[in-house]
Amino acid sequence: MKILIPVDGSKMTKNVIDKAEEIGKVFEAKLILMTVLDSANLTDRYFYATAYTSKLKELENMLEKLKEENSDYPYEIETVLKTGMPYDEIVKLADEEDVDLIVMGNRGLGAFSRTLLGSVSNKVLNHSDKSVLVVKTDLEEED
Repeated sequence: MKILIPVDGSKMTKNVIDKAEEIGKVFEAKLILMTVLDSANLTDRYFYATAYTSKLKELENMLEKLKEENSDYPYEIETVLKTGMPYDEIVKLADEEDVDLIVMGNRGLGAFSRTLLGSVSNKVLNHSDKSVLVVKTDLEEED
């Protein structure tokens, strides 16, 4: 079994990974931690090559840190970093890896991004033929 876990480093990332691990232990599943550098931000935020490279390195470090923090998980953990439209990259990787389940959060980084991630989880639900578990977090927990 394989479980894809799209993460963004927000406060709810730990809850999402914990839920995926709980399921993964039962089914001896490989976990795939994934993050996506949103291509919509590339032209304005990461116009300069050094800023783009810096953001990629930051995301790579986040994935490695998450993998390290969860090193007690008894089965394989893989990390994947993609650049593109988040929901599209999630759906594509889910198909490429033939995952059995996508576990993701209902909210992300910051007030504006909460709306965006909500739309990402909604788009993944509607565009993927894989099963999706959306881990909900109370608003009080996020602030």
